[in-house]
Amino acid sequence: MSSNQSGDGATVVIAGGGPVGCTLSIALSNLGIDNVVVERDTAVHPLPRAALIDGELVRALIQQGLGDRLDGLLTPMRRAEYVDAHGTVLASTDLTASRVYGGLYRASLHFQPQLDAMLRDEMLARGGRFVAGVAFTGVDAASPDEVSLLMADGSRMTSRYLVGCDGASSTVRRSLGIAWDDLGFNQDWLVVDIEVHDRATCGLPDVGRQVCDPARPTTMISGHDRYYRWEFQLQPGEDPHEMNRPERVWQLLAPWIEPHQARLVRSAAYCFHAVVAATMRHGRVLLAGDAAHQMPPFQGQGLNSGMRDAVNLAWKLRWVLEGWSSDRLLDTYTRERREHAKAVVEQSVETGRLIDQYAGRESHGITPRSSYSGERPPNRYTDGIVWGDHPRVGLPFGAWDRVADGVPTGPAMTVVSSIATAVPLPRSVRPWRATTLDRPATFDADHVVVRPDGWVAAVCDDAHLTEALAYLDARLAG
Repeated sequence: MSSNQSGDGATVVIAGGGPVGCTLSIALSNLGIDNVVVERDTAVHPLPRAALIDGELVRALIQQGLGDRLDGLLTPMRRAEYVDAHGTVLASTDLTASRVYGGLYRASLHFQPQLDAMLRDEMLARGGRFVAGVAFTGVDAASPDEVSLLMADGSRMTSRYLVGCDGASSTVRRSLGIAWDDLGFNQDWLVVDIEVHDRATCGLPDVGRQVCDPARPTTMISGHDRYYRWEFQLQPGEDPHEMNRPERVWQLLAPWIEPHQARLVRSAAYCFHAVVAATMRHGRVLLAGDAAHQMPPFQGQGLNSGMRDAVNLAWKLRWVLEGWSSDRLLDTYTRERREHAKAVVEQSVETGRLIDQYAGRESHGITPRSSYSGERPPNRYTDGIVWGDHPRVGLPFGAWDRVADGVPTGPAMTVVSSIATAVPLPRSVRPWRATTLDRPATFDADHVVVRPDGWVAAVCDDAHLTEALAYLDARLAG
């Protein structure tokens, strides 16, 4: 991973080589789009941050051809629960009771440095260029035809599009003056990761647990391999630096684990935020990951939301660059991803407030049924490249592996039919294709329209197919 590879002439520059930037690079390379990733650091970040990846994103990585690389990196998350200060279970769900997307676990745990290393290796193997150890200071977006990432040495890296995947303090976002919409959640927490010497004898439960203790709400997560994580809510008057001293950390861990049983991997004090960028697009510049949205970790959706950004954006850039759509198609990136991310942030905030509510501190009027019970409706795309109000529209298509056209992520819109009929594909420059599957795969409907990213664009009967395709093709034109 050399730091002197040139980024000159790249079609897309990705500012930030973390998991979101690398996922975007992989998706772009799979679609034949030249790209370069610019990263300040030369090595993968050695400490864990995210810990969970859901089945939806595991499927997305499989679609990108990474299924074999996930072996050994993931551990199924078996149970999630809320308990009171005495350990009495208040709400619980068995996460292995049902599978999603063809048999995948609903949630899996990972040790992020391992996942990041795999993604960086694949980014390079698939043709993404990597410029490491180079700082960038801002963006020049004045030209209507190109955009430049300004480098600390006074040079610039110019491309047709720039994607800021450079984290919560994003230089790209700040350079463009894109404001945050603050959803009103700011709490100080201490995050602690340990590696136990022997999982079988350590006495720790295999569970993701919210401890609703009025004295100190705490999150405990049984992680991948021998890793465990705790998140301790800091109380008024507590000094984050003092609480982060190793002696104090072990005092907090004492009810569960002793120093001779484990190694302290990291501890860090954070202020959990709930914010969403006012827009995820500024001309030829787009934002993804923590640069575009930040949330409390109670649902484990921060990394997942960033990866959804990458999957959503890659095919749209391909369509614009091929001339199949005008660049107005990229406006749907903000409409789809910002609203979806905002809903996930709000759900994460609600989960955090439910901890306080269960602890008897304050009632926020949140129903316990919306905790980990799985009864909350899934977040969908409702404004963008979607048609109709069927409940599966705007969600991933479960049988995508059965309609892929021989590449990790196909470029075409696909009409999946369960009836024998001539499909009236739009006669336009945009790529459309048709295939057939059994009726259960199409939600017992005549037709399902599937986008290149594997999300459902429409579900309809045969009488409404022409209307749906005409509408979608017009939206795709930009």
